[in-house]
Amino acid sequence: MALVTRIVAPNPGPYTGPGTNTWIVDAGPVVVVLDPGPDDDSHLASLNERLAQRAVGVVLVTHSHPDHLPLAQRFAEQHRASVRRHPDLRDGDIVRAGNLNITALYTPGHSADHLSFLLADDGAVFTGDLILGQGSSMVTYPEGDVAAYLRSLDKLAALQPRVLFPGHWDPVPDAMAKIAEYRNHRLEREAQVLAEVRRGGGTAADLTRRVYGDLDQKLLVAAEMTMRAHLRKLVDDRVVRERGGLFEASVQ
Repeated sequence: MALVTRIVAPNPGPYTGPGTNTWIVDAGPVVVVLDPGPDDDSHLASLNERLAQRAVGVVLVTHSHPDHLPLAQRFAEQHRASVRRHPDLRDGDIVRAGNLNITALYTPGHSADHLSFLLADDGAVFTGDLILGQGSSMVTYPEGDVAAYLRSLDKLAALQPRVLFPGHWDPVPDAMAKIAEYRNHRLEREAQVLAEVRRGGGTAADLTRRVYGDLDQKLLVAAEMTMRAHLRKLVDDRVVRERGGLFEASVQ
């Protein structure tokens, strides 16, 4: 298996855990760097120190969120490397760097531009924020798409990977169990939302308080955006309808 090392960016928080993982993959004569992270001078210094004199073959970015993308161009320019991400990379495109072939997988849901990266020979996938090392990924309205997210999980499961390298927290050695956990969690949340709508309609804010309970204001905003993403899928599935900002069960 290719040697994979990690440097954690100094951006811990409620949505980033201990910080964003920047992954460095040994590709023989060069290295591949995935998700350079936030535009932080100390993180850039840590990356350069770890690389020493190693040449960088390519910089890959899973998605454009501000904890994954901003440092990419500055880092790449220092190492005379290219930055590859969606939409430059499409589903199934192969990036060749050193002795590695890395397959881009289009895995939207967390974001519309999300890619994962597969090392097929190693059964390894770099999952960005599709799957994290712990907790659950945020799928929030209007950017998040629950239906697309579930399809992305199914796409990953069909590959039967062995290990996952997520955008936050630790590597996941039991990949298939984690994919199933994430899928079940999302479907259980959907069932919970639908059951609450059927008990009595309400606004997205009303339903958020009923499903999630008491949260501080910052987490409440994120919970409502998650609720709206689930409601959008249920409306698209025609099991819930929206009238003037109120959500209610559709007549079956």
